[in-house]
Amino acid sequence: MTSVVEQLSSYRDVLHFSSFRKLLIGQGLSMAGDALCLAALPLAMLHSGFSGETFGFAMAAVGIGTVVGAIAGGVLADSGSPKPVLVATDIARGQAQVLVATLMIAGAPSWTLILAYLVFGVGIGVSRPCMQVLLASLLPRHAMAAGNGAMNFADNFVAVVFPATLGVLIIIWEPVWGVLIDGITFACAALLTALLPDSGKLQAGGGVTIRDALSGVSVIARDRELSLGFVSTLILNVLCFPVFLVVSPYAVSDRFTESMWGICLAASGVGACVGSVVAVLAAAHRHLKALALTCSLLLCGAMALLSAGEFAWVAVLGAALVGVVEASWLTGWATAMQTLSPEKDLGKVVAMDTLLTSGAHPFIYLGSGLVGEIIGYSHALAITAAICAMGTLAVALCAVKR
Repeated sequence: MTSVVEQLSSYRDVLHFSSFRKLLIGQGLSMAGDALCLAALPLAMLHSGFSGETFGFAMAAVGIGTVVGAIAGGVLADSGSPKPVLVATDIARGQAQVLVATLMIAGAPSWTLILAYLVFGVGIGVSRPCMQVLLASLLPRHAMAAGNGAMNFADNFVAVVFPATLGVLIIIWEPVWGVLIDGITFACAALLTALLPDSGKLQAGGGVTIRDALSGVSVIARDRELSLGFVSTLILNVLCFPVFLVVSPYAVSDRFTESMWGICLAASGVGACVGSVVAVLAAAHRHLKALALTCSLLLCGAMALLSAGEFAWVAVLGAALVGVVEASWLTGWATAMQTLSPEKDLGKVVAMDTLLTSGAHPFIYLGSGLVGEIIGYSHALAITAAICAMGTLAVALCAVKR
């Protein structure tokens, strides 16, 4: 029987690839900058005289831009080397953040910030398929799970550590520096990505057409494992995770204190770090049906704990379980897409995943907030738990039909 130490050696082995180390360090710096910006941006806008409404429109612009960018990103990633595209999007996002910081300092009109974040969102959408294709070209297939796990672990680790350390100092000093630092980290990520070897063309390049961009749908429909993964993503990443981010802060604060939500958020981050490791140890991408069912059941229980827990530790446990589920699913699902998709179509499959999640999230954010305000936030979480239970049944039926 393989020991845990031997299984953990997959992380050590994947770090032996120098190209992956460069990618991990570069993207890790970018992730740290994103974590600082997420903590500082709302206060930076407030200090600059912009209202919460402007912040909401800016985040909506990011979502819209991500959807638009994903359509083009899938084709760009599959039609040529994804490295120069990823370098270009990192540079564009860095410049957008520097521009935003400058506009806030100068007191520019709010529409200029919204436009800048629309461009920022396009960069996100284009970069996601390119990142997956580039990662698949740098690592052998047997190392993909550890590669995705390391990326997710780094993302969740910095999301917990940096806002609570350097982020606090930046907020106390001058929040706009958090936005500026994010722009600088994107430049560092672009530099390290530029040092990676070219992956070569995957298929003959051509113009980006809507037909090519949406061809990922037929690839997914032909593969039952990919179809099951998309059904599960619809339940886990589209319907439930956004509800946690929007509704849980109010539900927890109403029953306990506002500071308790901060503890729950930290617990979710810690749970996500654990989940990214567990997904690798269990080779979750090879057991997608079991992963989907387990994640759905755990998320259902987590929402129930968050909605009805009378003790603070119950809410913390629920938040931690949400983090475990999120990272486990994202790690396993990303690896499954990379290993199950034809090499020439991987970018388009990832683009469809991005299109599904980023396209639906703004509506879920808005809808869950409105429903929570009308019926009560704890009740909204209870309804989400029920929906997740029905989703678990749907995943089970899809798994049985396979």
